[in-house]
Amino acid sequence: MICLHEPIIVQPGMVDAYVEAVGKYCVPSWTRYVSIAGAFKNAFHYNEAIFVWEYLAGVEGIDACGAYAFSDREGMAWQRLAEKYRANWTSQWVETVPFSPTVATIRERQKQGDFVGNSLYYWELTRVLSGKLDDFLEAMEKELVPMEEGRGMKLAGCYRWFSGCGEPNEIRSFWSVKNWAHWGQILEARASDRAYQLWEEKALSWRKEWSYTFWIPAEWSLLK
Repeated sequence: MICLHEPIIVQPGMVDAYVEAVGKYCVPSWTRYVSIAGAFKNAFHYNEAIFVWEYLAGVEGIDACGAYAFSDREGMAWQRLAEKYRANWTSQWVETVPFSPTVATIRERQKQGDFVGNSLYYWELTRVLSGKLDDFLEAMEKELVPMEEGRGMKLAGCYRWFSGCGEPNEIRSFWSVKNWAHWGQILEARASDRAYQLWEEKALSWRKEWSYTFWIPAEWSLLK
């Protein structure tokens, strides 16, 4: 599945207003071309937001990005309004890895109680050593995902750059966290879980770089 990631640097003091404006003015028309996966503001940095959109038409839907911005009247109106809020804005084309949930999968799982009632999302960026990406993803699917989901931390998305658009060995993933108390419980469980410690030892031998941040979902986001 092809997705659009939009990391946004918002003008100081305007991130809440910007996220609200996206939901009110952008989403009604933009969702003719995409499905909403996630909309977030950074839990600590006052001027960062990130949006994840899934193209309805797959690869062919990439053209919708330009059509919305340059020929769709509502899209052009939104772009003019958005300039009021944005200090910096980039569009990144990514694709889901095979075990990543899609928007349709998330909607089905929400009926079972997954991906609802979360006040936090954990975003992880991993750059894997050359030649080790397939090994890392296989171990992530078979070992890490079952462990973390067993602790209530659900994988909401796992992406790699699409068709040479960025670093070939970069993986980014989103995980749901109920709240800060839940995050503390996860850390405690990891510390006493030998299987997780073995995963970390293995992953450390494959990682070149690794970082994570926390994000707060918008009320209108699919992931919340």
